[in-house]
Amino acid sequence: MKIGIIYATGAGTTRECASLLAKQFSRHEIILQEIGKDIIDLDAFDVVIVGFSIRMGKPVKAARRFIKANKDKLAGMRSGYFICCGLVDCFEEYAQKALPKELYDSAMDIACFGGSLDYTKFKGFDRLLVRTIRNEILGGGDNADQRSDMALPTIFEINISQFADSVKQKI
Repeated sequence: MKIGIIYATGAGTTRECASLLAKQFSRHEIILQEIGKDIIDLDAFDVVIVGFSIRMGKPVKAARRFIKANKDKLAGMRSGYFICCGLVDCFEEYAQKALPKELYDSAMDIACFGGSLDYTKFKGFDRLLVRTIRNEILGGGDNADQRSDMALPTIFEINISQFADSVKQKI
């Protein structure tokens, strides 16, 4: 079985998650492709898994364009989706907004793999913004006493494993 793991990443977290996911499918031929790097022929795959990161509450632009351009093709295929985001409590909202209803309803699975706030992976204003958010979470801001229940976003490898198991059961 040929599985395409197609992803769009902002700072590299989704690329890392796509690589971790690929390792879960050792008995299958896996092709990892970043959206926008090469032409992606969806017909070349038996299963397509699309992953993308969330920036400012929306999927990164490359993912939005890819999903819009390939909506009909993806709806007719065995497909699954994963999202990388720092605000995992908002995952369901992000998924419903990011995926057209026909993709959301026909997906083999949709999962959140977590996220990262590594400001060194960003540039310019984004770097400053991520660093500020990270410092606030770590207690360096004015609201430190109100943030004791917060932790930095992290990649949830258990979610990657569970997603892979779910997809394997359906192929």
